[in-house]
Amino acid sequence: MLTRAIGGAFAGALIGASASIIAAVSTIAMSLLTESTLGIPHVIDSSFEKAGGLPELHFTPNFPGIMSVIIIFGVATMIYTVTTGRLQNQRTGID
Repeated sequence: MLTRAIGGAFAGALIGASASIIAAVSTIAMSLLTESTLGIPHVIDSSFEKAGGLPELHFTPNFPGIMSVIIIFGVATMIYTVTTGRLQNQRTGID
């Protein structure tokens, strides 16, 4: 059960990191394409401005928010893998 929990936490952390990276890149890209200010609350803020006729793209990541997303995904996946492992054991009769 401990190895299942650790594996689930590691897999969830990887999923959370991937989701954070994809969300950050898509927010920056949408801000650039729509020429507006966009953001994901507590994760990243992105804004587009024109200064002197040249486009400027500014983004500010919130690292504690990104870490909380990774931790939430890790804990949720760990809980899921542990509970589904218990359910499978109960169904087969193996403890």
